[in-house]
Amino acid sequence: MRIYHNIEEFEKVQNAVVTTGTFDGVHVGHLKIINRLCEIAKENNGETVLLTFFPHPRMVLFSDDELKLINTKNEKIALLEKAGIDHLIIHPFSREFSRLTSVEFVRDVLVNKIGTSCLVIGYNHHFGRNREGSFEHLKEYGPLYGFEVEEICAEDVHEVAVSSTKIRNALKKVI
Repeated sequence: MRIYHNIEEFEKVQNAVVTTGTFDGVHVGHLKIINRLCEIAKENNGETVLLTFFPHPRMVLFSDDELKLINTKNEKIALLEKAGIDHLIIHPFSREFSRLTSVEFVRDVLVNKIGTSCLVIGYNHHFGRNREGSFEHLKEYGPLYGFEVEEICAEDVHEVAVSSTKIRNALKKVI
């Protein structure tokens, strides 16, 4: 796995099959997304690209937020490497970056910088300024910018959709 510590370090690859998000905890829901990412890349002779952010966006946008991460940055890197990602981009999250609209994020980052041919996202994925972008937006942007988009449904454990927030809340109760 190649690791990039800024989107500017990354050079476009052919048939980039991309996912993006914070991926805190790299839990079974994340692995479901990553497994599908790898399947699509293999089917299309592509390469997997995972774009994540550090620090966690909530730590930047809400400075009084007492967010406790599930994994350290190095643990997350190790888990993503084990999952089979080809390219890991860990972009520094900043207030300036948070001001990108959903269309600017898609056009400038996913398309122009990464060269996304297919985007795979989780069921609760939001992006862009004030989390304005959603799967519905991506269905509009895909044909406009030449990429396919696939949404992965929730992974349930004991009839509860797995999410990093739910894991953090469960950990708070036992720690």
